[in-house]
Amino acid sequence: MRKTVSPVDIIYNVYYNCNNMPVSRILALLAALVLPFGTAQALTWDEVLNGDLSDSGSAPTLLGTLASGDNMISGTMGSLGGTGPMDADVWNFTVAPGYDLTGINLLSYSATSGKTNNQSFMAIANGGSINMGDPSNHLSNSLWGYGTDGFGNTYTDLLALLDAGPEFGGIGFNGPLPPGNYTFWIQEGSDQIHYGIDFVTSPTTPVPEPGGVLLLGVAGLWLLGRRRQR
Repeated sequence: MRKTVSPVDIIYNVYYNCNNMPVSRILALLAALVLPFGTAQALTWDEVLNGDLSDSGSAPTLLGTLASGDNMISGTMGSLGGTGPMDADVWNFTVAPGYDLTGINLLSYSATSGKTNNQSFMAIANGGSINMGDPSNHLSNSLWGYGTDGFGNTYTDLLALLDAGPEFGGIGFNGPLPPGNYTFWIQEGSDQIHYGIDFVTSPTTPVPEPGGVLLLGVAGLWLLGRRRQR
């Protein structure tokens, strides 16, 4: 069985062998301590486990701050058979300072009816709400689902579709979305849709997490000081 090396193992190894190690080796081992502190748990919302997302543009579900990397949202929305109650899904999220929203990727999309020609609606707006009756203040909006957009592009890259919009009126934006608070709305009027969407954030300038830097600095000074004393 492969043994997992913990930060404590690394410190213990360096502490008892530091006199026989070159400084470069000590610093390399200490740098490994930063990695666990730089890994944040991705935000995930699954309607089966976490409850139904809001259908209100004025009171969206608050998901909080997106983690670095992948943030998965999955659920069901729309109207069963096109005649049942309309179930929109609306959620609010924050892109943290130092990060951009670099992707909104469609992971899965299927209709209860089995149809493969559905085109659902999506929109995004700045702030803690989105106007579901007037698109003029939307950052962007577009159709998405099966098929292509007429230019040979699949609907899997939803951020690119929104970047190319707005399709039904709105402000528009160019490129990745910067740090800020946003509200996202999806809806389908003719079918019930099961979906999975990945919101991807990337650091604008990759830097170690403060906790990792602090531990690296303290441990490094302590171990190098001990090395000099021997």
